[in-house]
Amino acid sequence: MMFRRICIVLLAALSAVAAARAEPLAEARTEYVDAALYAERAGLAPGETTWFALRQNVRDGWHVFWVNPGDAGLPLELAWSLPDDFEIGDIDHPAPHYIPVGPLASYAHEGAPVFLIPVTAPADAPVGDTVNIEVDASWQACEDICVPEDASFRFTLPILDPDNAPADENGPLFADARAAQPELSDAAARFRRAGDAFELVIDDWTGAAPKDAFFFVEEQGLTTPAAAQTARIENGALVVSMQPGWIDGPSTNSVPGVLSFKADESETALTIEAAASVGAAPAAAAPSARNLPALLALAFFGGLILNAMPCVFPILFVKAATLMQAASHEPHIARRHGALYGVGVVASFLAIGVVLAALRAGGEQLGWGFHLQSPLIVGLSAYVLFAVGLNLAGVFSVGEGLAGVGDAATRQGGDLGAFFTGVLAVAVAAPCIGPLLTAPMGAALTLPVGFSILIFLMMALGLAAPFVAVAFWPRLGRVLPKPGPWMAVFKQALSFPVFAAGAYFLWVFARQTGDGALAGALAGLVLLALAAWLFEHSKGEGARALVVRAASALALAIAVAPLLSARPAEAGGIERYGALAVEAFDETAIADYRAEGRPVFAIFTAAWCVTCQADKLTVFSSEELRDAIEARNGVVMVADWTLRDAEITAALAQLGAVGVPFYAYYGADGVTAPMAPPISKRAVLEKFTAEQGRDLMAAEGRDR
Repeated sequence: MMFRRICIVLLAALSAVAAARAEPLAEARTEYVDAALYAERAGLAPGETTWFALRQNVRDGWHVFWVNPGDAGLPLELAWSLPDDFEIGDIDHPAPHYIPVGPLASYAHEGAPVFLIPVTAPADAPVGDTVNIEVDASWQACEDICVPEDASFRFTLPILDPDNAPADENGPLFADARAAQPELSDAAARFRRAGDAFELVIDDWTGAAPKDAFFFVEEQGLTTPAAAQTARIENGALVVSMQPGWIDGPSTNSVPGVLSFKADESETALTIEAAASVGAAPAAAAPSARNLPALLALAFFGGLILNAMPCVFPILFVKAATLMQAASHEPHIARRHGALYGVGVVASFLAIGVVLAALRAGGEQLGWGFHLQSPLIVGLSAYVLFAVGLNLAGVFSVGEGLAGVGDAATRQGGDLGAFFTGVLAVAVAAPCIGPLLTAPMGAALTLPVGFSILIFLMMALGLAAPFVAVAFWPRLGRVLPKPGPWMAVFKQALSFPVFAAGAYFLWVFARQTGDGALAGALAGLVLLALAAWLFEHSKGEGARALVVRAASALALAIAVAPLLSARPAEAGGIERYGALAVEAFDETAIADYRAEGRPVFAIFTAAWCVTCQADKLTVFSSEELRDAIEARNGVVMVADWTLRDAEITAALAQLGAVGVPFYAYYGADGVTAPMAPPISKRAVLEKFTAEQGRDLMAAEGRDR
């Protein structure tokens, strides 16, 4: 580590000397970076590429970021303003360094990094003309805090005759910059999956495994930045093993990156373009002998409970009563019909399982609860449940056609009718996920196909069991309540739990989207009720019925329209930060809380700040800290500076801060205490416990 820092200092000194001889096109100075832009030659040439260099002298102890910043950070971005026919290439970064930050890591540059950018002029550019060029640069500088910075460069360059162009004046600067670039490797390289790890394989490697080998991949999320990597020699190839990140695999057929390692105590960096041969992630582990029976038992009893669901019970109740009447005269026929009913249920469930397996094989990513991430799906779920509740309450009725088809099928010969009764039971039971089916369904959607089919089979057996049991043992039917007016009342009563479920989805929708979208959804529910009422009054024949039916369809279309435009809320959705319950930063609310005698602790953070994320995973994940804040009736606010926010910027300036992370304790006694990083759990605890002690002493003084 000391050797690396010495090299950085020497490289910075050499770059500074070279830069002193070079003449920049434009310069800019920020709080933590001195930046200068250079051209490799005095102008542009038609059809040729001219290289530009952006040198950043970074304050000691600070760093700027590589193209993949690691766990968090913002790399250099350049916005060029040139005539349309000019082509700007990608930024070539110097070799990155690994900088640990708590449990996280940054891929970054220290010292005086120089970034190279190629610009190609069109072949028909007129010699003698001048080109006005504007470059807007933005980057992020970090130490214990992170600060977004920007600068603008404005200059003019001529279009030169390449045969008479003057000699390059900035050659030494560009030579040093290219020397700091990773060396391009022509060795054959592959990027593959090996069990739970990714591996970079470089064939025909000579020598032993290098020390401190680390592969910096360009694609964010492909590997875990802070995880250690190991190198070994295997059949003459160098194999570097690394921990996968949060994405399944590379997004293209190649994996570019930089391999950094020590050779003869000097650091070497190679640019690698590895061919991607990454297979699928390891399959989910098969259920063990201990948990598979539990899943199957839940599936069976979950299917059994489906018989009591409001979408299934009325149909099966009537069919069971019919079966009881048949059993009293011809018990053998009743048993055969019960068995065929069971076959219909099993066949239908197995068909569902096969379809889901085919979708998964085709690449569909199916999971339990994924739909709750979409405001549109959540809103539609609320609408559907509201409509089901209206149906149960008797506002309108649908399904006579489906029931009629099913009933007609059951009357087409006894055996065929029994089979289709089972199919119909599954059809109406499919939307009714009972209370025990969450775990089995989740497992069925993720486990290998064989286990998935087995779970669906157990659900089918559970659903079919009561009807089949009544068919084979008619005496069981005597415990069933007799049909009567109570069934209509029971159906209406069932509408209220359905309305409650719809209200839950509406609450989720509101949390995802905000008040504006919620107002539209509430108006849509009113229109949905109108559509249901008009639909019920449109039954019949004639022009009037058609007009009312069209009005019902129009009301339904207008009701759904607000959901189609709903978008996730951009802000205000903060709920937790580590182990702490938090709310969004609001200076007005801070004043109100202090007036109530409640202290406020403000966390100024950003998604791109790696130090912020490290503090979140360590300091603010403490349950002891959470309990202390709750005991003091304190409030924690998060000021998210991921996007520029004028209020947060002003608050930071008022506290004397220039970046994040930063913290402030707004005491109930009116004293505001800025807290610069590094932060510790003890420092935060002392703020809350000290003020609590002062309050207790003041209370005791009043008692005396």
